[in-house]
Amino acid sequence: MDHSCIDIYITRDVDGYVVAPAGSPLPEDAMTALGGVVHGWMQQVGEAARLPGWRGVCRDIDACGYSVLSDEDFVALLLPGELAPPPTPLRMQPGAGAVAAAA
Repeated sequence: MDHSCIDIYITRDVDGYVVAPAGSPLPEDAMTALGGVVHGWMQQVGEAARLPGWRGVCRDIDACGYSVLSDEDFVALLLPGELAPPPTPLRMQPGAGAVAAAA
């Protein structure tokens, strides 16, 4: 199955996304369990195919035809770098090293 072009769906009741090969049907019962999904867009996987986390997504797709991603996994794997949220800035504390700044 070609994983290079995917459809991205937004879940209704669960925070996350469903990804599937472009144009492939989704199982109705599984999507109902997620509260339904809304088609968001289609995109090329591009460089994400080289990321270790993408292998797990491909295994899910090969096993059941789709993969469910959390918001964090989606950002790490499929959100273009220029749209990704900026990294948390580091704040130096005397003698304690660097810690993430409080948001």
